Amino acid sequence: MRALKVSFIVGSLLNLINQGETLLSLDLAHLNLVKFLLTYVVPYSVTTYTAVSLKLEFIIGSKSSVEADLKCRGCGAKIHIHKDELIPECPKCGVKTRWKLDK
Repeated sequence: MRALKVSFIVGSLLNLINQGETLLSLDLAHLNLVKFLLTYVVPYSVTTYTAVSLKLEFIIGSKSSVEADLKCRGCGAKIHIHKDELIPECPKCGVKTRWKLDK
């Protein structure tokens, strides 16, 4: 729902900036429909991608949003975490830990 709201607000503002004269005069014959639609699709895609990326990011000291098996990008150490568990540092990498999903 958040992505749809952002898309509507940002897309509408961008359409007014890019094709405002055409839209305000209701000159639909000169409206570039592809640009009009893409102006809504792009903010939706960016918002959705960002939300999904943040859910899949595992930053030390933050709470995990999912239960997962993680692998350290630096040394390859593996751990299992539960939802809402604090994400620990890797025993070998310490504060430089960068976890990723272990597939």
